[in-house]
Amino acid sequence: MHETTLAPLVERITQQLQQFSEDELHVIQDFVAFLIWKRRYGSEQDNGETAKSAESRAMERLPDLDDPTQWITVTQQDEDINEADLNHWLQTRGYQG
Repeated sequence: MHETTLAPLVERITQQLQQFSEDELHVIQDFVAFLIWKRRYGSEQDNGETAKSAESRAMERLPDLDDPTQWITVTQQDEDINEADLNHWLQTRGYQG
């Protein structure tokens, strides 16, 4: 947008924001931060594909219900974690460490 178009828009938004409480403004600020994040990183994660819903991804995992290697295991406090195995497991799923 050109500066001549942007300035009046910013002014109108600023006037509209004056009606909100401080708590509401924090929510708006969080939402704007999300929009910035989504614009910057969201397209990289989609890789041009349509994003799948959480429900559809969960349904795709149903055949793996009986395979404990496909699910997160709960650990107890002070229990050792094998970081080499964990890193290998993450790398097999596409994460880079």
